[in-house]
Amino acid sequence: MEADRVGDVAGAGRLAREMVEVAPRSFKAWFEAGLYSKARGDWADSAARNQRAVELFTARDAGEFDGVNPAAWNLGIAATALGDWATARQAWTAYGIEGVGVGSEPIDGDFGMTPVRLNPDRPSLAHQVSPEFGDAEVVWCWRRSPAHAVISSVPLPESGHRFRDVVLHDGEPKGQRRLGDRDVSVFDELARLDESGLPTWQAQLLGAEPDDLAALAEIIGPKGLGLDDWSGIRMMCSDCSHGSPGAEHDHAAAPTDATVVGLAGSEGDLRACFDEWLADRPHVTLAELTFLW
Repeated sequence: MEADRVGDVAGAGRLAREMVEVAPRSFKAWFEAGLYSKARGDWADSAARNQRAVELFTARDAGEFDGVNPAAWNLGIAATALGDWATARQAWTAYGIEGVGVGSEPIDGDFGMTPVRLNPDRPSLAHQVSPEFGDAEVVWCWRRSPAHAVISSVPLPESGHRFRDVVLHDGEPKGQRRLGDRDVSVFDELARLDESGLPTWQAQLLGAEPDDLAALAEIIGPKGLGLDDWSGIRMMCSDCSHGSPGAEHDHAAAPTDATVVGLAGSEGDLRACFDEWLADRPHVTLAELTFLW
C-alpha cells in the first residue's frame, strides 16, 4: 500500500511477489498480487495469480465481498485477454454469471449494448498502464462477453480506434449513459484485442432529417458498414464523462447547417449505399465524402 501511495512501480511488483511467498494460503495476498498484474497488463501473471485466489476463496472471504469472488472476475478478464476461453468460461461461472457454458471456443454471446471509454483518462488502479491510442472517447459497443466488446459506433480518428475494433474492458462502472429509457454503465477499455482495419470517412449531408438517417442506417448496417451521426457529438469535461457533473456543466452540441456523419467501410461500398439512398430523396444532397484515415 505504501508503494502504491508513492507510485513505486518496481517496489510494488517486488512486494507483490514477496506477499504470496510469505502468505501462500491467503486469498487476499493472491488477489492483491493479481490486481497489480492486472494494472500492469501482465495478463499471464494476472491469470495465474487470480486462479490461485479463486482456489483459496472461502466462505469467510465471500462474506467480505457480498458473496461474489472478485478474483473470478479478474481471472475472466485476464483469460479473455489471453484468448483462453475455457478458463474464461470457468471464471465467469465461478463469479455467478449464467449461460457462458463450457468449452474452448471463443465466447460470442449477446450481452447487450454497452458504452466503453476508449483511452481512459483516469486510471482505476495504482500503477495502471492504460491504453494510449489517442484521445479519450466514449463509444457504443456490442458486448460479446462480460469483458470484451466490438465497437458499434464510428469513433473519431483522434481516438485511434475504428468501427468493429474489439476491445477488452473492465467491469467497474465509470459513469453512465442513456440507452432508451434506462441508464447503463460506462466501462473503461483495458486493451485492444483486434483491429478491424476498416477505413473511417466523414460525410456532410444537406437536407437530411432523422427519418432519412434511419433509412440510410437500414441500408448500411446489414452490409457490415458503419454509420454514426457526428452532428450531435457532445464534448464533455472529464467530470461529466465520468457521470459526476456539477450544476454549472452544460455541454450542448455545436450548431451546424449540415448533418455530419461518420462512416466506416470501403469507398465503393459506401458510395453504392449513398446511390441507393439518394435515388428517392431529391431533397437530400451529399455535399462531401472525405476519407479521414
